[in-house]
Amino acid sequence: MMEIIKKWVINYYLWLMLGCSILAIGFACISGYQVYQLLTLDTPTVSKKTFRIVPKLQEEILSDTITVTVSPGDTVEIISQKLEQCGVISRDDFFSYLRQCRMNLEGLVFEGEYSIPIPSTPKEILSILLKPYEDWSETEANRFITLGRTSKEIITIASMIEKEAAEDSERPVIAGVIYNRLKKNMKLQIDATVIYALGTHKSRLTYEDLKIDSPYNTYIIEGLPPGPICTPREASIEAALNPDMHSYFYYVLSAYGSKKHLFAETYEEHLNNVAKYKTTLN
Repeated sequence: MMEIIKKWVINYYLWLMLGCSILAIGFACISGYQVYQLLTLDTPTVSKKTFRIVPKLQEEILSDTITVTVSPGDTVEIISQKLEQCGVISRDDFFSYLRQCRMNLEGLVFEGEYSIPIPSTPKEILSILLKPYEDWSETEANRFITLGRTSKEIITIASMIEKEAAEDSERPVIAGVIYNRLKKNMKLQIDATVIYALGTHKSRLTYEDLKIDSPYNTYIIEGLPPGPICTPREASIEAALNPDMHSYFYYVLSAYGSKKHLFAETYEEHLNNVAKYKTTLN
């Protein structure tokens, strides 16, 4: 009986040990598989995302760029005020730098939007503002040379057209009048230059106004004024480069407050047109 019990205990123990061994092997396999999964598992999605990192300095440059808009007809005084209002540079500091450079910027800052980093030195600001004019001077060099003019003279003519013409269709006609008078050595007698010399806008000029002593007063000087009187638009520049060919030497507004002009070939015809204009005055 004891032998039977002894054998049963031994067999039970062996089966128990075998079962434990099998369980141990199973757990080992499972653990090994889990380790394998951990080692070969793909990187989590979040780590695979690509982020655009903007350096702090670049962020500051992007956020501190100010856009200044220059419009046709603007003078350098107006442009300097815009620069000050936008926080780019004070008007006084800007003009002080222009004086140091002996630079007359009038008319040379073309119409458009200018992105100016803050802060910028006066030299950098000036370089940004002059870039379109410098590019244009290179591109259109052959055209103004053919006309026997410098780039600045073309812009000077264009600036007078800008102030005199309200209708795009009349810009080349007025340009033709200017060229015709220059060829005949006639004084240009353009009211807009007198207004510029006065430094204030007037809807009507007096005879005393026409006598103002200024190199910009084309009623007393011969030829072109020393420089532009404002920023001309593209249509005015194109008119200065491609004036109409005609025999007109005079023009006057068709009526007070009108945008159109009456053109004349002779002084007598011009006087008749002036008389028509005066009938419209209040």
